[in-house]
Amino acid sequence: MRNSRLGPVAAVAMGLALATAIGGPASASGAYTFAGVTDWDGDGNEDIVARDPGGDLWLFPGSSARGVTSVPPVTIGTGWNGLTFAGLADWDNDGHEDIVARNVAGDLVLFPGTSTRGVSGEPPVTIGTGWAGYTFAGIADWDKDGAQDVVARDLDGTLWMFPGQATRGVSSAAPVEIGTGWNGYDFAGIIDWDHDGNQDILVRGTTGDLSLFPGQSVRGVSAEPPVQIGTGWNGYDFAGLADWDKDGNPDVVARKTNNDLWLFPGESMRTVSGQSPVQIGTGW
Repeated sequence: MRNSRLGPVAAVAMGLALATAIGGPASASGAYTFAGVTDWDGDGNEDIVARDPGGDLWLFPGSSARGVTSVPPVTIGTGWNGLTFAGLADWDNDGHEDIVARNVAGDLVLFPGTSTRGVSGEPPVTIGTGWAGYTFAGIADWDKDGAQDVVARDLDGTLWMFPGQATRGVSSAAPVEIGTGWNGYDFAGIIDWDHDGNQDILVRGTTGDLSLFPGQSVRGVSAEPPVQIGTGWNGYDFAGLADWDKDGNPDVVARKTNNDLWLFPGESMRTVSGQSPVQIGTGW
């Protein structure tokens, strides 16, 4: 992967002629592309950020409940088609959640947020080039150095950690190989699933099993063995991982093939959760 100091990306070029609109989304059922789940607006509740087929970006505010939220969605951007989402995180350590995405040219772009239910006035910034061909696992502080990192798989199935430096620019830290043989997995995301203080990766295998790959907060291969934490996950699209219901445990949010959205509550353990899934939406 190559990094290049190309400076800010013009908002117009990225299609970010943004306008705020409160109300129901215009998307056709089941056609949303998920950017991730995070507390985007800074109100203490986890939210969903997703793109509709027209390229509009929507914020779906959560209410920390195991049920359908009554808070209306908000348009927070237009012109987002063509972008592949890497994840949501406070990349620049300014206290606001950001979006990191790859454009069609293979550039990695930071879209800084401002913790509002509306359009961010911050311009996007190119933070890398040469990202074509990577599949993103997610963004998290993998090595526990206080800066967010990108974890991604290359075409050979090698898993890489790209250390961040909490800046709105290109990181000078060299990427590190943290695994091999990762082809065939669908990434659910990265989070401290078992509450041991280390970030973990959740993936679905070809058989539909959900597995936890525990991390050790190092810039290298984890010695912790993977653990199966679920079966029958084929047919789901992952929205993201977060403590959706605010019970202190990370959860999985995912869409079924019938376009219903479900919450799968976790229990912060390296085993199958005994909590029952809850439907939290329709028409996704």
